[in-house]
Amino acid sequence: MAITYNRNDDKIILCREFSSDTEALIAKAALEQEGIICTIDNELFSRIYPIGLNQLGGLRLMVKGRDLDRANKIIDSLNLSGE
Repeated sequence: MAITYNRNDDKIILCREFSSDTEALIAKAALEQEGIICTIDNELFSRIYPIGLNQLGGLRLMVKGRDLDRANKIIDSLNLSGE
């Protein structure tokens, strides 16, 4: 039996976008607590220029492809107000 490797499993992809840094950080903490490695893209920029972040795509929570389904279920369970 051959072991197959899917390189997309390790590819970093978008999980969710948030307009609120508080919600993004809550989601990130929940994923990390479950052992999912993630990062928030645009986090530094949002602190420097908090106004107008939505026009730039908001805060993007990024995860590995293999963790996407699980990450979405965890975030959905948080009942955050928006994305």
